Parts: sequence; C-alpha cells; structure tokens
Amino acid sequence: MSGFWDFKLTGAPPLLSWVVRRRRAQRMEVCDDSGFLAIVVPASYPSFVAGDWDFERLRSHFCGQMVRRSMLIWGTGLEGLWRVEVRVGGPPVRGFREVVGPVRVAGGSVLVTSYDGLTMAAQFADVSLPQDHERDQLIEVPDGDYACRVVQMFDPEATDSAGDGSPDFVIVLGESSVVVPAWSDIPWFTDAAPGTSFGD
Repeated sequence: MSGFWDFKLTGAPPLLSWVVRRRRAQRMEVCDDSGFLAIVVPASYPSFVAGDWDFERLRSHFCGQMVRRSMLIWGTGLEGLWRVEVRVGGPPVRGFREVVGPVRVAGGSVLVTSYDGLTMAAQFADVSLPQDHERDQLIEVPDGDYACRVVQMFDPEATDSAGDGSPDFVIVLGESSVVVPAWSDIPWFTDAAPGTSFGD
C-alpha cells in the first residue's frame, strides 16, 4: 500500500508546490440523508441521467463514471451530517476502514457531495454540480491523476459519528507511483443500508 503515497519529488511536481501555497486540509459539513458520500470532478462528470431514473440505472451510471475516474462514491453505513476533512498530500490517516480509488482531476477542482445532490442533478438537466449550497464543498486541486484515499474514522454499527468534533471522514488526494484500480461498484454499500430509500 505504501506505493499509493510515494510522492514524486523530482522536477518541481505541481502537487507539492501547490501544497506549500495552500492549506493542507479543508473541513466541511455534508448533509447525507441516504447513506452515501461522493467526490466528483465537476468539469468531467456528466450529472444528468434521466427524469425517470431508477436506482439500478443510476448505479450503472456511477460505476461507469468511476471507471472514467470522474467520480468516487461510497456507502457511509447510516445517514448523518458528516464532518469531512479533505487533504491534498500528507501522511496516511488511520481510521475504522479505508478504501483507495483513482480520480482524474480536470478544471482545477473536485466536489465533495452526497447521494441527494447527485440524484437531483441526475433527474434535472438544468441542475449542475456544484449546486449553490455546495460551493463551499469545492476543493481546488491541480489537474492530474490522483490516488484518493477515503477513511471512515468510526464504526457505523457501533456509533453514529467520530465524536468530539473530529472528522467522520478523511479524504486524502495524493500522487501515486502505482496504478490504482478503478472501482467497479460502490464500496461499503449493501442493498439493506440503513436509512436508504432509493428513487424517492
């Protein structure tokens, strides 16, 4: 696993030179009423699916976009108002569980969003991401390929948050010296995920 975080230290890499000019971490709160969070590249993610989509069609859309590296979506285990911390570079973070996937940044930013935001944009062609209330969930990142490490900091079957004001999820975007496999399905998701009501 260490290969995911072997940063390229030669030739003035854009990520590391960017990090010294910017904050290393950005915190936000993301409302999740369905049990999913996602990171999306707004410049390359086609958000509209159909006015009458169902969950299987939407799931297929998500999986196709994860192969294209324009998004990653994962199950949270329950609904919540999540404290999310996004880091560009930096050392690994340890939590209850973690998963790594590839993201190809274009347009200089990524968006942290929820299933609810994705479904609104999936149903209405005139809704784009980020929506107005999500603009503070945009993260400026130099264009390029990243290994995106998602860490859930608590056990959702034991408690409903990390507590004490700590982040519930930490997302680390890092340059990778190895190929990170694309996700073929939604990690940490089961059809019986608590609080999930698809297609409403």
